[in-house]
Amino acid sequence: MKPLLFVIEDDRDSIELLKEIFSDENYNLRCFTSPTKALGVLKSESLPDLVLLDLMMPQMDGITLLEEIRRMSASLPVIMMTAHGSIETAVEALKKGASDYITKPFSFEELRLAVRNALELTRLRRRVEAINRDRRGRYAPETLMGKNEKMRATRDMLLKVASAVTTCVLLRGESGTGKNLAARIIHYNSPLSEGPFVELNCAAVPATLIESELFGYRKGSFTGASADKQGIIEQAAGGTLFLDEIAEIPLELQSKLLSFLESKMLRGIGEVAEREVDARLIAATNRDLDRLVEENRFRQDLFFRINVVNCELPPLRHLGWDIILIAEKFITDFSQQFTKTISGLSSEAESKLLGHGWPGNVRELRNVIERAML
Repeated sequence: MKPLLFVIEDDRDSIELLKEIFSDENYNLRCFTSPTKALGVLKSESLPDLVLLDLMMPQMDGITLLEEIRRMSASLPVIMMTAHGSIETAVEALKKGASDYITKPFSFEELRLAVRNALELTRLRRRVEAINRDRRGRYAPETLMGKNEKMRATRDMLLKVASAVTTCVLLRGESGTGKNLAARIIHYNSPLSEGPFVELNCAAVPATLIESELFGYRKGSFTGASADKQGIIEQAAGGTLFLDEIAEIPLELQSKLLSFLESKMLRGIGEVAEREVDARLIAATNRDLDRLVEENRFRQDLFFRINVVNCELPPLRHLGWDIILIAEKFITDFSQQFTKTISGLSSEAESKLLGHGWPGNVRELRNVIERAML
């Protein structure tokens, strides 16, 4: 479908010129010489893909109309046009939400390029919004399945802390209980959901490399540093940093992590100046951090800093009939994936599932169902 452009311009000669400029472009143009009529159409019909708006018009000036448009849509691109260009009017228009500012007489190519760029930015923004909607659906609280009171309380807690974007969260629980999913639920249901979600499994990185992974480094700062590397803390700026298995961070590096959490100031390996990086921390562990603190294997001050909100994910064996509900969800998923029709679990299968200890928790249950359906 061709992009729809509204042209709001009181001068008919300028409208004819704009039609000529865009005659070779794949756009639908709808032109208005009256700003009040254009506003009525904007309010009563579907919004266009872009608005070309003259600054100086009778009845209503372009800045006033721009403000009205912004009340209807914060993202609709609006390019201001004027023969009375000045730094002051350009700054005011941009402050009021204009996407761009073009002065008359028009440079044909400049105007075409401005429209193309604005439409492409809108296309990318809509794509990102669609991806974020999909992720919010994929990581809705209900994806942490279970009707057990413990699971309901866990979901309530995740939603509660999601909005507190400056608060550190510590997720505890055995391996396979869903700590990674819980971290994503927090992120994608928070005001930071459009920012990055960056994850590091601290147990999967050698102790000698974890500092460079977290903080990054400058070229030449050590042997093998052939180029600058951005650390994952900086990659998470404006979003969420998820440190899985945080207990595996070497003791000597924990003080540097604590310093960042306290100050939000970051200095990579080989760097002199610090810079501010704002990212939320969610940490997870299957270890007993209280005992590690007592044994001086985990810094007490770091433990206090990350343990602002403590969320314990219950093991599967404590969830009773939820084991069957979760198993049935996996059966539905794998039936679609393997194009098989499985009606459900037999009574014997249910008894076996309920009687098993599930040391691997939900991860183990998923593998069992997948293997049974192959």
